[in-house]
Amino acid sequence: MAKIYADIKALGGEVLVVSFTPPAKVATYLARGKLPFPVVSDPALAGYRAFGIGRTSWTAMLRPAVLWRFLKMMVRGWLPRKPGENEDLLRLGGDFVLDRGRHIVYAHPSREPTDRPSKAALLAAVRAAIGPAVHGPAIS
Repeated sequence: MAKIYADIKALGGEVLVVSFTPPAKVATYLARGKLPFPVVSDPALAGYRAFGIGRTSWTAMLRPAVLWRFLKMMVRGWLPRKPGENEDLLRLGGDFVLDRGRHIVYAHPSREPTDRPSKAALLAAVRAAIGPAVHGPAIS
């Protein structure tokens, strides 16, 4: 998300990251490196349930296609880390865009850990949520 944050802001949007990690661990993570957007903790998973974000299975997690995507991420510089105590490796994520009235106008709950929407899809959803009168020309 950090890679397209400037594009989202330029369109008039904002990013909020929601983590199931306990608040103290989120604070420790944020102390290591400042993020340009807010990160909140939802250890009770209320937001995850509200947005229909579930868990995957070990069978799905270890499918060759998923392992291949993890390998490609590692080649690009991402390194897996040892999970912390009580961290759920099977918890999925998602990407959602809400309009000014807080209605969901774009939903992409992940089907597996590496499943994320494209930059183009997210920016198109932000443009649609903001409306043509608010933002300028398209940003690629």
